[in-house]
Amino acid sequence: MNQTLVVYGFGSFFRGAKKPGDIDLLLIHRSTDQASCLFAVECKRHFQRHLPHVEVVMLSAIEAEQNEFISRAEAIRLATIDSDSSESQVLDLARRIAASGSL
Repeated sequence: MNQTLVVYGFGSFFRGAKKPGDIDLLLIHRSTDQASCLFAVECKRHFQRHLPHVEVVMLSAIEAEQNEFISRAEAIRLATIDSDSSESQVLDLARRIAASGSL
């Protein structure tokens, strides 16, 4: 089964701070079933490999909605990643993020 997740950016880096300490990403995966969670963990590892100074929060769609994380963090939707080509999609997004600011 094809898995997808949505990537959001939040925190000082995405608010345009001159000297952000890190890059905060939120990965929202479909559900709390094993396949969905494992896909989120895989994507987190790809981001950690390709993007220095990254901090990754992972939530299921239900968890994100229940605690209103996106609105409270003023998160910005960056991309949707699917399991068919997740590593290349993460690498592309990591390069775009890195090119948009400096740490």
